[in-house]
Amino acid sequence: MPDQPEPKGWTPIEDYQNAFAFLVLAAQSIAAPVEVFLRTRFGRRYFGVPAAIGLFAVPMWMFFWTGEDATPIFVFWVLYLVMQGRARIESILMASRGDLVHTRYNGRPRMERFFRRAGERRVKAVHEPLLTIGIGVFILPVSEPLGSYLITAGICLALVASVIEGVERNRLMSMHDAWLEQQHHAERFRDITGR
Repeated sequence: MPDQPEPKGWTPIEDYQNAFAFLVLAAQSIAAPVEVFLRTRFGRRYFGVPAAIGLFAVPMWMFFWTGEDATPIFVFWVLYLVMQGRARIESILMASRGDLVHTRYNGRPRMERFFRRAGERRVKAVHEPLLTIGIGVFILPVSEPLGSYLITAGICLALVASVIEGVERNRLMSMHDAWLEQQHHAERFRDITGR
């Protein structure tokens, strides 16, 4: 009888990680159509699965609003397609000119020029979500589907920004720990070798 591989173990942590990854993907997909309006200078490989899902998320949002006028959200979707095309062309041109930008960079905020002291991370985490939610609240009386989508997208922008901040913080802490370990190893090496 051939050896059978052991079944993969299940842990609640694996379920938590999978659920969290799905939540972040959903948030990125809902936020992606708004990002191209709010930002410029995206990395060449930034637009991936979330942008592709976002392409369908906007028209699918109408399933929650049967009986409502779909024209405003359809106009938003067409504008999103235009802005997505513009952002992709800009990324290709930047790469051809040799502009050094991380290939997965999520864009430079257009609002940053109005909030220079806030910095890019704060603009993405606070100002962009608040603007998107504010526009959504303003549009809500005219078009509930579009207004509710923009409010949800603003919340998703804040969620994605906080996840990115957490990941970067963990990377920096790991780099700091590695630096401390290298210092410790260098001291031990000097003690052992007498150099």
